[in-house]
Amino acid sequence: MTKMYKLVTNNRKAFLKYENHAYIGVEFLEEQDYLDVLIQTRDRIYTGWHLMSHPQASNLKPNQCPYKTILISKGRAAEDFVRDVELIESSISAYHKFTKGMIPPCWNEKALDDFQTVDLSVVESAVNSSLMRQMMLSNM
Repeated sequence: MTKMYKLVTNNRKAFLKYENHAYIGVEFLEEQDYLDVLIQTRDRIYTGWHLMSHPQASNLKPNQCPYKTILISKGRAAEDFVRDVELIESSISAYHKFTKGMIPPCWNEKALDDFQTVDLSVVESAVNSSLMRQMMLSNM
């Protein structure tokens, strides 16, 4: 059964928290980077999924955090397609702008753990908002 929501992530903490969730599937891109998450999300948009969290949510630029988690949904209106494509393509362009010519930092384990926590907290508000909206619509 396809779940209504999906997280596309390279963040192990997000994967572990949501891997057995009733309404949310997880596409875990282990050992892949921030750009891979954006590209995979774009590919999902082209197959009918819709953005539920902004791909550039948080105050961290792509070169400042190696982890990215994006919430997508199967249940949104088709008119959102153009907006979703523009947002994800803009996010991919921003990634290239901020990382052009840069060598990714070699973060220590503590920093990587902190980045996973920050990324998870950013997506959790989108998850909670989406699930609350779904519950309200189900009760109408």
